[in-house]
Amino acid sequence: MKTFRVLLLLLLTVLLLPVRVASADEPTAETVTEIYSAEDMLKIPANPNGSYRLMCDLDLSGIEWPSFAFYGTFDGNGHMIINLNCPKVSEETRVTYDGNRKTYDTHFAGLFAILDHATVKNVRLLGLSLFHTVECDCFLGGIAGYATDSTIEGCEITGTIRLDVKGKMFGVGGIIGYGNAVIRNCHADVTLVNIDLDATTRDEEFLGGVCAAGYPDIEGCEIKLAGFLSDHGFVHSGGLVGMYIVYPKKFDRNGFIKNTVLNGFITFFEDNTNRRAYCKEDCGEVMDWEFHTSGNKFSFKRDERKTYNVNLMPHGDCKNPDMSESTVAPQCQTPGYTLHVCHTCGYTYSDNYVLPIHTLSETYETLTASTVEAEGLGEFTCTECGAKVRKAIPALTPTPMPAPKPTATPTVAPSSDKTDKQKDDSSSGSILPYLLPVIIGVPLGAIAAFAYRAYRKKQIRKKRAAQARRNRAKQNREQ
Repeated sequence: MKTFRVLLLLLLTVLLLPVRVASADEPTAETVTEIYSAEDMLKIPANPNGSYRLMCDLDLSGIEWPSFAFYGTFDGNGHMIINLNCPKVSEETRVTYDGNRKTYDTHFAGLFAILDHATVKNVRLLGLSLFHTVECDCFLGGIAGYATDSTIEGCEITGTIRLDVKGKMFGVGGIIGYGNAVIRNCHADVTLVNIDLDATTRDEEFLGGVCAAGYPDIEGCEIKLAGFLSDHGFVHSGGLVGMYIVYPKKFDRNGFIKNTVLNGFITFFEDNTNRRAYCKEDCGEVMDWEFHTSGNKFSFKRDERKTYNVNLMPHGDCKNPDMSESTVAPQCQTPGYTLHVCHTCGYTYSDNYVLPIHTLSETYETLTASTVEAEGLGEFTCTECGAKVRKAIPALTPTPMPAPKPTATPTVAPSSDKTDKQKDDSSSGSILPYLLPVIIGVPLGAIAAFAYRAYRKKQIRKKRAAQARRNRAKQNREQ
């Protein structure tokens, strides 16, 4: 009986094998989508809850990057995204708070417009260019315009973020515009420009090298900031955070700003008879003292202006600008770019980034084979740094067909036996998982049937012997 049970269990295991193999191939919630191209990046908004990993450097020149809310994980994997341009702010809004905790329905833009319980890590944004002119409440940030309960770690941002705006609540931040997030081990070298276009509205304006307004936790970051504010309302600006505010009002929280280095300045004017002119090296205005600071280093200049008829710009003070351009060539592990220098005042900036140039091996792994009709895709290895680079493999050159020879006899079509055999051979690999249970299961089934028949015969013999004993006992009693 025990042998029969063991054989039956083996038989069931083999028969269920294809089911388990199929289940192992199914995607799960942990599946990471790998990104190799701008086209792959543009698919993220269709699944904003997903997990993504950047597999190579990307140039987004000419791509209109959309503003959308993201709830998943984006791992830059140490790679760079250059020349990001996001021409529109988000249609979706979130609530923001001013210093009186008055609320505003606000729009956003950045690499992600909104981060909600999301993670962004190890991505390098170089040559970032965010420039928006809007007539709504709005915040811009390098990684995100708005963040809540999110993590931003190991990221690098280099570029210019500018907001020209008619609104009542707005601002710009080097890493996030507004909100709360853990921001750790990030580097930002940013020029932030905020211009208020409406002199009749006493707006609330915010600017910060890390965050314009909110209550971020900041640790181990390095910030280089050039800030320019032209505001006819109330200015809240800081080297790290424009206004540190915990919201809503009764929410209790302990945060931190530690081990962070700032080098930079903020040049601003506040055209307002009831001037506040908040501008400090760490946080311009602090609404809540519920955070810990330690280990920070600041080199900061507060430059307040009293002339309001000219908007402040990065190159605005130079009377006789003498600009020159030079090209920095890309290397194996560093991008190229165009460097602009003013020889009068020393103002410099860079743009037009170019991806690093790798020295690729002659051999490659074929990912998609070339055909006569289309290019293939191969993965090459850089012989200098070892980076993996995917590159198109040219389409095959069609082989010219030889001219048919004249013949008096009709051409006989080849037998289809070989073709059928080739089809059978080519399909054998795909049906093997289904043949395997038959190959193993039939012998096991036969053995199980044989064992079962032997077991039944043994049971019949036992019954017959027992019946014979009972019959003899009855005969003895009758005698």
